[in-house]
Amino acid sequence: MPQLCNAQDSLHINFLLKRIAEQQVKQDDYFLPGISPSYISRKESFSNKKKDNNIFFNTLIAYTLSDIKSFVSKDNQLLIDEILEKEKPLFPKFKNQKGRNTYNFWRTDTTFEYPYTGLINPFKKNVTLPDDMDDTVLSLLALQEDDSFAANVHLLMQSFTNSDSNKVRSVISSYNQLPAYSTWFGKKFPVVFDVSVLCNLLSFVQLYNFPWTKADSASLDVILTTIKNNDHISQPVYASPYYPKTSLILYHIARLMSIKEIPELEALKVKLLTDAVIEFSNTKNILEKIILSSAIMKWGYIPPVLELPSIAEFETGIEQNDFSFFVGNIPSYFPGWLRKYATKKNTGLFYHYCPAYNDALLLEYLVLKNQ
Repeated sequence: MPQLCNAQDSLHINFLLKRIAEQQVKQDDYFLPGISPSYISRKESFSNKKKDNNIFFNTLIAYTLSDIKSFVSKDNQLLIDEILEKEKPLFPKFKNQKGRNTYNFWRTDTTFEYPYTGLINPFKKNVTLPDDMDDTVLSLLALQEDDSFAANVHLLMQSFTNSDSNKVRSVISSYNQLPAYSTWFGKKFPVVFDVSVLCNLLSFVQLYNFPWTKADSASLDVILTTIKNNDHISQPVYASPYYPKTSLILYHIARLMSIKEIPELEALKVKLLTDAVIEFSNTKNILEKIILSSAIMKWGYIPPVLELPSIAEFETGIEQNDFSFFVGNIPSYFPGWLRKYATKKNTGLFYHYCPAYNDALLLEYLVLKNQ
């Protein structure tokens, strides 16, 4: 039987779930009904934000709320159901419009200018960013699609891997021969490896209990190589272009490992734990500390003591935090030499924010702390 959260944190948990529900759009000239508003910035600063309709953060909120649902009160379980139900009408607007069961970060039901096109246009004409594996698997999990539907998508994924016909051009050369999944569903789009995305893809495989394919095993090899070579510490922006921080990589690995044991990763748990504790001590950002603490608890350990902001401080300390969970990384599409140059100059990085998802991350931490 799941253990309910104790009284000490129940006030914060109730508050956070109500905040997430309150932020779901009812009617707005820009944001879609049911969406959790998110923003984009050219600087890692929430105050420089511009509005952005995307499905990504809604999938993450759904994933998190579904995961913690059985550990909260009956009233809060009903509130979670309401939040998830209001999200569902959004997903067709981001689904592939040619019938393929894949999803895009941005809307597919209307024409609009992508926020990144100004930088991509000099290199690629008639820009349309393809559907991506991250949003696809997270959307399927959010919608709780049945096994046969998900299995067909898993089969489709096998055609979008690192191969002789479309070769990954990773700055980290040890990845280049591994036939793992690309981030993108695009035959004419560069193969890009992202170790955090690969963790999400394997989480999808594990949650649906699919037999592992060659690409699944190769994706695990990328994750293992990243950890053993310390690429998640020494060059996170190349190991995980879209989640380019050590803390985010560790969080995604921990989330994958929390589903069910993968022996090769279990053998590295003490190293991962040590890495997370060091990162915790090195950051002053409260949201990053929360993320690392959740990772530590997902590995079954007690994190360092964390002083949380008061309810009165949640809006500025958590929701409007400058820590970006996801980064649109335009240089990741470029050849290696150009990618290194642009990354070093911090050119073409777009930082994404979602106040409601920040609330969900804190909510997850509080629930884990009480288990």
